[in-house]
Amino acid sequence: MKTPAAIVAFLAAIALGAAWPWFASHRAQASGMPPAPISTDYRQRDRLIAFYEEQARRDPSDQITRRMLGSEYLQRFRETGDLNDVTRAHAMAERSLALQPQSNAQALSVIASSDIVFHHFPAALAAERSSLEGDPKNDDASAQSASILMELGRYEEARDILTHPADPDVDPTWVSIRARYDEVTGNLTGARVFMAEATQQVDRMISISAYARSWYHLRDAQLAFEAGDGETAASEFTQALRIYPDNAMALLFAAKFYRAHHDWQRALTAATRSAELYPLPQALGYEADAQRALGDDEGASRTDALIAAEQRLFNVQGINDRLLAMYYAEHREHLNDALAAARSDIGKRGNEIYADDTMAWVLAAMGRWKEARVYAVRAARYDTADPELQYHCGVIALHTGHTGEARRRLSAALAVDAQFHPVYADDARRILVAISK
Repeated sequence: MKTPAAIVAFLAAIALGAAWPWFASHRAQASGMPPAPISTDYRQRDRLIAFYEEQARRDPSDQITRRMLGSEYLQRFRETGDLNDVTRAHAMAERSLALQPQSNAQALSVIASSDIVFHHFPAALAAERSSLEGDPKNDDASAQSASILMELGRYEEARDILTHPADPDVDPTWVSIRARYDEVTGNLTGARVFMAEATQQVDRMISISAYARSWYHLRDAQLAFEAGDGETAASEFTQALRIYPDNAMALLFAAKFYRAHHDWQRALTAATRSAELYPLPQALGYEADAQRALGDDEGASRTDALIAAEQRLFNVQGINDRLLAMYYAEHREHLNDALAAARSDIGKRGNEIYADDTMAWVLAAMGRWKEARVYAVRAARYDTADPELQYHCGVIALHTGHTGEARRRLSAALAVDAQFHPVYADDARRILVAISK
């Protein structure tokens, strides 16, 4: 396990809102191309960074090397999780921008990506908009702006951007962000179509990094799981890990998938490996759940202790607030800490769907149903198909006297995926039987 200084919590939220891989886009060269060979660029990352560092030392006025070095730091962060690399990337990009304030979209993109990691969303949005001021037809900056707007809950503004690309031949980054928009606004089928298109493009790209290519297959898997398509989800998780075996995010969501299907041994294997790479509360929580299900209560207690340690040591700048809040709410423990974390998350994001869902579920765990209802209504305003979100909103509706809505939402959750969660799916069935009597 990495030392605290090297630990980074992934962009948010990861699963509960999904995170985006900020990288320079590459276009597919031809629609009929077969899959490209898988890159092993990550094996050369340290050597390439050392080369750029030496070049930067030799020429203090070289802004191009600095922005390229910043991009490489960011890529290594994605691959290894060293938060120091994000700080280095931001500093290098700022130096590049100081040397070349005009027409330096690459440096602005690195700055935006770095700010995203720390959940400095307004600052990230300002960087992307500065890039667009220099080049209004920069579709990459437009797409990234739309993604940031969604992180802030400003979906209508994101929609306006995503429906008007400057170039009709949009690249995979744009398409994947459009898929995210469709996912959160209730069009899961459309999201899967867009994401599959983006992944097909990426698979034909020779120059794309292994991590980025793996990420696209992970997103395909996530959407398939959300839609109850277990066969495709399992296949895409496997493909994501074949492309980049140390993709902690893919391991994390594979653990979530196996956990939902009560495949506890595979859930434990995936969660343990994910937590070894990045001890996020979500990964550790899945590990503890699997240990308990397999009869290892002592091991589960040790893992629970690591989650508490993660809260104290690894939750840099509140990056893990949402994950901690959801874990504690689900297990009905440390609820005051969960509420503080949920408030911190919503403070950074505003009216974002999964921030609202987190706050709603924490308040529900505390028995504060009327307050929970306010946030649940906000979380469900686009009728997002995510069965776990629908379950949360359905339970809260039931406890606030909205029985018809509860029936509709719980039925919707099970219709999408009858095995969306190892506990909640059975509970949804129990509630439906009870309210039908």
